[in-house]
This record gives sequence, structure tokens and C-alpha cells, in this order.
Amino acid sequence: MSEIVEAELGRGADRSIPMSIDGATAVVFSELGLAPELGKGLFALSRSVGLLAHAYEQSQESARIKGPLPGGDRWY
Repeated sequence: MSEIVEAELGRGADRSIPMSIDGATAVVFSELGLAPELGKGLFALSRSVGLLAHAYEQSQESARIKGPLPGGDRWY
């Protein structure tokens, strides 16, 4: 199924467009037979956990890990 999705992504483009990890996750959920609504919920849950982990990691550092501000500026 992933080959079909990637072919569709690249249709009409000058180059192939690789599928993102989000697309691969959607393929896995679909292959498992999950309803699209459940897949959306699991996607949101996994992204939320990653966001919380990143926020916690950054709160433990004295400098920003990444972002639009120069290194010495604090955003909080």
C-alpha cells in the first residue's frame, strides 16, 4: 500500500516525493484494519507524547535546544 501512496504523492511532480513518517504510520494503521477516526486519534496521541517529552527535555537544559531565537535568549 505504501508504494501506491508514494506514487500518488509524486503524480504530476517533476520528482518523486517520499512518504513522511506520518504517511508510513497511516499505512500501518490502515493495514491493521483500524478505522480512520481511530488512526487520527492514535496519531494525535503519539505526537502529543513526543511534544511532552521534548518540552520536558528542553526544560532540563539551561539553553534552548532549537528554535528561532539566538542561543543566549531565553523564551520563558
